Amino acid sequence: MKHTKVMRYQVIKPINDTWETLGHILREIQRETRVALNKTIQLAWEWQGFSATYKQQHDEYPKAKEHIGYASLHGYAYNRLKEELYKMNTSNLSQTIKRAADKWKVDLKDVLRGDKSIASFKKDCPVDMVSKALKIRKEGSDYILTLSLVSIKYRKELERKQSSFDVLVSTKDKTQRGILDRLITGEYKLGASQLLYHKKKWFINVNYQFEKEETAFDPDNIMGVDLGIVYPVYMAFNNSLNRYKIEGGEIERFRALVERRKKQLLQQAKYCGDGRRGHGTKTRIKPIDIVSDKVANFRDTVNHRYSRYVVDMAVRHRCGTIQLEDLTGIASDNAFLKRWPYYDLQQKIEYKAKEAGIQVIYIKPDYTSQRCSKCGHIERDNRPGQATFECKSCGFKANADFNAARNIATKDIEKIIQEELIDIKSEIG
Repeated sequence: MKHTKVMRYQVIKPINDTWETLGHILREIQRETRVALNKTIQLAWEWQGFSATYKQQHDEYPKAKEHIGYASLHGYAYNRLKEELYKMNTSNLSQTIKRAADKWKVDLKDVLRGDKSIASFKKDCPVDMVSKALKIRKEGSDYILTLSLVSIKYRKELERKQSSFDVLVSTKDKTQRGILDRLITGEYKLGASQLLYHKKKWFINVNYQFEKEETAFDPDNIMGVDLGIVYPVYMAFNNSLNRYKIEGGEIERFRALVERRKKQLLQQAKYCGDGRRGHGTKTRIKPIDIVSDKVANFRDTVNHRYSRYVVDMAVRHRCGTIQLEDLTGIASDNAFLKRWPYYDLQQKIEYKAKEAGIQVIYIKPDYTSQRCSKCGHIERDNRPGQATFECKSCGFKANADFNAARNIATKDIEKIIQEELIDIKSEIG
């Protein structure tokens, strides 16, 4: 099965040009990209309005080929824009217009219902590059990317011999280097990629594709994932006693460090020097915003790492199903959940599981912490402490998070718990 992924690389420097030259060209190409995207959407909206009026008058929708000379919005927009937006590599321009046309198709129903605004692209939009506009080579330990960015007409205007630019990119780890190596050897196939400008730096999102042998998973082989305080993530299985957990100390240490730093900055803002006070509130709170960005980046990085670990364990145990708690509306009862973006973590687990061919099911967590995963007895007193579980019926003792994760891993657990509660009520009655 074919898989498509993206890896981001920072552009360190141009090889045969100055940053002044390359930067100017990139800004021009980015401007044309934004214009191409927005004008394609505008043309699509105009055609939609014409089609609606035509339908009212003729009781049928117009045929695009007869009225605009093209069967698709892509072709029509490219023909309208190619002379005006002449600086871009023509293949890249075509890819940009296709991106906007595809976006229009996806959004159309929501736009017509009034549930979504018409797409609008800002000046920092990424620059498209088709696969043939990007070449990769290795020189020693360095990786050089050749970017075909400009059209022949613009190249002549710039008095350049080539339409491409060589840039050195940063490779921070083995994973980044391995992807480029496989693209060079042809083991991976290069797809349409993008250049983007972020925090005064240029990056390349390299799109790559590869064939991956599908692993046979049993949907009745279930992993349950419990989110908690002591252990942010605790995993257990319905058909074995294996268990995996992630310690919560990393999150707590970082959170405490950030809270202390925020308090320090807030205190400093009261008596800061002229350099911070002279430009108003925005300048005074800028250091605090930087800390907030670090928190967001840390959370995103950690959640990516945690979700990868969860899915890797599911793959190792051939689980066809991961069951997660539906935590909607209950975060206020859990100190950890109030401080940590659990929804983001669950979303990352879900899409990584989907990539691996594993389904994700959300179950209501009611009574999963009070139910004995061994005999099914439900009682509040089964939890004598935050970290321990001891069944008052069969005497089963276990870590409380492990017991909850085992319950979450049980197939049809919601139905089972409801039946057990009915039995309890009948016994009392």
